[in-house]
Amino acid sequence: MQKKLLFLLILILATSMNSLLAQQDAQLSQYMFNTLYINPATAGTDGVAKFQLHYRNQWTGYQTSFDGSGSLGTQIFTASMPLNGLSSGIGFYFVNDKTPSGAGYQSIKLSYSYQIKFNNGHYISLGLGGGFYTKSFDNAFRAREANDPIVDAVSAKVVQSKPDVNVGFLYSSPEFFIGASFNHLNTPTYNFGVLNVAGNKTQQTIYVHGGYNYYLNDDVKITPTALFRTDLQTNVLEGGAIFTYLEKYWLGGSYRLNDAGIVMAGISLLSNNSLKIGYSLDLTTMGVTAKSPTSHEIVLTYSLPAPKFLAGKKTPVRTPRFRK
Repeated sequence: MQKKLLFLLILILATSMNSLLAQQDAQLSQYMFNTLYINPATAGTDGVAKFQLHYRNQWTGYQTSFDGSGSLGTQIFTASMPLNGLSSGIGFYFVNDKTPSGAGYQSIKLSYSYQIKFNNGHYISLGLGGGFYTKSFDNAFRAREANDPIVDAVSAKVVQSKPDVNVGFLYSSPEFFIGASFNHLNTPTYNFGVLNVAGNKTQQTIYVHGGYNYYLNDDVKITPTALFRTDLQTNVLEGGAIFTYLEKYWLGGSYRLNDAGIVMAGISLLSNNSLKIGYSLDLTTMGVTAKSPTSHEIVLTYSLPAPKFLAGKKTPVRTPRFRK
């Protein structure tokens, strides 16, 4: 009961904050299936070697007035595996994100997590991620204000890469988890080769995410989830729940405050559920006159047993359907 109250309190505190949508990093509706993207402390914590392809098409059919046509698109590849013999996990991800304006970014990052384990499947994971964050834009980009020194000095496509660092924390048990991460810790700054200008900063971003597994019976599980993101200037809050049947089929929904309602569904395939396919649909609720009404997202996940190298003791797979 105390765990339920703790999760509820965190959710209420986050909900009480004013929320505005910010789009510095790509937002994901199925973030709960790809937490490595937001928190390095989750690297290898699934107990298997996992590979994911995550595709998002935001505001499908979006047409701009000045910047040309084309929707906002995001593609992410992630991979992670545990190193049980070292009480650790490693992960990797690559992100490609574009906009019709000619601006975009790519990010490539390695992650490492270290787990401190307790009794009954509880553990704390501490994570560190590092890599490169690359920003780009071409001469079609329009600045918010006139006489921008960088935009005025650039007449072709420009790309600049900077080191990028993030840290994370995760507390997990068989029933619930809660995590937090601090991304862009070193605040990468981009001047695209134009001297004597302040440059464009990638804002430090804090993520807080959590979930709780509640079993209605041996076959049906409901998992409330929530995600809060802030760059200390603007905030994003979303929350919802997913129903899972026989650990094979899932259906759920969530709401991103001041942005969209979301429905999602998925299925696990193959004899050991090693292949998972998830789909979500965003239905825009705010700014409908300026945005297209829908966004689509697909996640493909393939899992393999963790490699024996540095495997340590075999990680038990706890299946609640057969718990005592």
